[in-house]
Amino acid sequence: MVELIDAWGGWLLPLQAFFVALTALVPLFPSEVMVIASGAMASAGHLSLTWVMIATTLGCLAGDLVLYALCRYQLVRLLYRWRWGRRLHRMLVRASIRGGTATTWTGLLLIRWIPGGRAASMASAGMMRLPWRPTAALALVGAVIWSGWLVGLGYITGTTTDLPPWASTLTAIGIGTLVALIVALRVSSQRRARSQTSVRTSTVDQNP
Repeated sequence: MVELIDAWGGWLLPLQAFFVALTALVPLFPSEVMVIASGAMASAGHLSLTWVMIATTLGCLAGDLVLYALCRYQLVRLLYRWRWGRRLHRMLVRASIRGGTATTWTGLLLIRWIPGGRAASMASAGMMRLPWRPTAALALVGAVIWSGWLVGLGYITGTTTDLPPWASTLTAIGIGTLVALIVALRVSSQRRARSQTSVRTSTVDQNP
């Protein structure tokens, strides 16, 4: 990892911001690994923690707002001109469906914690044509939380374990994956519970 910093120098964090932004459009792109690694390198003194947070937050915010605009103004239809665009649109739709039917600002913020939830949150906001200002505020809060969580995973793991950056990164990825799975299972169970309640309510209404 130190060699990577030496090779890319001042371009490393701008590249990280770009890849983080790209993840909003391509949820499967593993920019999270890069963000966690940058936190681990900051814990070892190879990068500035402040600049890591700034680059990651700006990249996250930019990508989220671009995705919101694409879905709000239906510009995503332009993607159908290319095969990769159609595949990308299907990924965004699946992410939005996975996020559920959250219609409140709190719900849109919470679904960012499930796998693919960042894309689901902003795609849903765009499809529901939520206003720009509150959506931008939502994106900013979400970007700070998302960046702080991933950078913090790498940084805290590095400072508490004294492992080399690569080992801290792998450990933090394992912790983050476990937390994401727990959140996803919790959201899924709550969704099933609401669905069952709705079915029972409908049955009662139909059979007075």
